[in-house]
Amino acid sequence: MVTWPYDINQKYREQVFVGYYGNADVVFLRRIQPYLWVASAVAVAYTAWVFTGRLFEHKKLEQRVGRSTPSSPEFDRMYGGDKLRIVQFYARDGEVAPGGKTLLCYGVANATAVWIEPPVGDINPAVNRCVEIAPERTTSYKLTAEGAGGLAQAMSVTVRVRVNRR
Repeated sequence: MVTWPYDINQKYREQVFVGYYGNADVVFLRRIQPYLWVASAVAVAYTAWVFTGRLFEHKKLEQRVGRSTPSSPEFDRMYGGDKLRIVQFYARDGEVAPGGKTLLCYGVANATAVWIEPPVGDINPAVNRCVEIAPERTTSYKLTAEGAGGLAQAMSVTVRVRVNRR
């Protein structure tokens, strides 16, 4: 068996590599090659750390959500437990200039349907929602909320329009 002082294939690979990248790049790559495994190991360890951290956080969240927490007396007082309740109904400005606009805000708990008279647009049951209104004259708005079993509650608010005196 004949042994060559160097591997012919290795020499060919070096020539192709050097021709493509240049001699300085080959020297640099050969110098850092022994340390590339360290960078690879760090990247793998970081990926595993992030993945397991997110996995454990997800499991904690599932456990927290899976448990049914009893409602507190403060929550029951504020939102009425499971009873229908109008939490809030007000106008941001009680008085507007002619042609002016304001917000009409409402909040309901345990409602299946809500409506405002006179109509102010498409509204849905929400704990806190505002709609823009532009009354032409002093107007009383009535919010009606309907809950399960057909029970209903109503609340009113009046928005005055200032009279221009000349």
